[in-house]
Amino acid sequence: MNRKRVVVTGMGVIAPGATGLKEFHNLLYHSTSGIKKIDELVELNFRCKIGGICSLNIDELRNKYPILNIPIISRSTFLLVQATEEALNNSGFNIGSEILEKLNPDIIIGSTTGAIDVWHDKVIPYVDKGKHLKLGSYAFEQVIFSSPSAILSGIIGTKGRVISNSLACASSTEAIAEAFFRIKNGDNKIIIAGGYEPYSKYYWSTMDAMKIITPNHNDKPTKASRPMSASSHGFVPAEGAGILILEELEHAQKRGANILAEIISSHVNSGGQRNGGSMTASNYEKLKNCIEITIKKSNISPKEIKYISGHLTGTKADSLEIKAWKEALNLNKQNFPYINSTKSLIGHTMGACGAIEIVACIIQMRNKFIHASINCEDLHPEIEKTISKNSIPFKRIDNVDIDYTIKANFGFGDVNACLLLKNIR
Repeated sequence: MNRKRVVVTGMGVIAPGATGLKEFHNLLYHSTSGIKKIDELVELNFRCKIGGICSLNIDELRNKYPILNIPIISRSTFLLVQATEEALNNSGFNIGSEILEKLNPDIIIGSTTGAIDVWHDKVIPYVDKGKHLKLGSYAFEQVIFSSPSAILSGIIGTKGRVISNSLACASSTEAIAEAFFRIKNGDNKIIIAGGYEPYSKYYWSTMDAMKIITPNHNDKPTKASRPMSASSHGFVPAEGAGILILEELEHAQKRGANILAEIISSHVNSGGQRNGGSMTASNYEKLKNCIEITIKKSNISPKEIKYISGHLTGTKADSLEIKAWKEALNLNKQNFPYINSTKSLIGHTMGACGAIEIVACIIQMRNKFIHASINCEDLHPEIEKTISKNSIPFKRIDNVDIDYTIKANFGFGDVNACLLLKNIR
């Protein structure tokens, strides 16, 4: 079979502290934190009173797209539409155009919780007051997990596949991997792929109760997200969305698209919750195996990988992840690539994190810098034993040529997803 080459021709992003690619580029370049105190969490007596919230202009989106002017609609949908609109524009398309509709792109979108905000903002309050009939006909449309993706499909007018997947914190990475496989195998020439995750005090409460999000630095939010730090006590929750336009290379070249990067390999697996794996922990060997197979499929040497975008959340799993990267690449401390965590800047956007971090990878590759991984000056001693401190950008690194970048995300349920990207110069 003649395998197709898969390239990225468009990107869109909305993240804490950055609406759109330009602001996100600036946030990465200046290594600025988007984490802030959230008054609602203070009032509700959360241990973790901070998080990453996006600046979302809902009124502007409603004015552009009449389908969004319904009585009940999720924040998830607005995040997704915002990021997709930018990605399509970045790729040379306009939402709703006849050209885009005729191309018939698939849509593959990942999320951990879907439209959870509709449940707690509308459905539960109405039901608890015995007024569920007042929800009307829109509530059911909105609570189904596929609703944001389906509404996006309606806006675009695409008639291809619409897939809504959930693989916990690896959701959007897996969505992009699936799009990569489908184009590579000739199933479609263009696919919209990525993920979203909304703010939800109810969702975040479960993590607060589990004590996996940090109770520290509520008075200094920008210091709270501390991947790879010895003083980290959990991650910082956040919302956001990231979307990529993936395209078959020849198709992109024929239409004169601006090619941003090439995805050359990917692998997705699970640990089966065996050999140390569980709902909340990874099967170490399968996690490492996911990285190893991705590299093997790429047919490049690990020495050619200049930069690793880690999952690295700011939990006790960080040290284990670094060990897995070290063993999977089989490189000594002196030759280990640069590795950072975009979560140190924007927090953990759950199901959206992979897509947002892949956008960050491409921005860094194309602009020849690696953003600082902030708040880890007190590097965890186990990490310092495993790799050289010189591999961690405590400050931004400029004028660095990055030919290959590797990105992985690992999710609850013992699931893993990894992609390897090539810079297009």
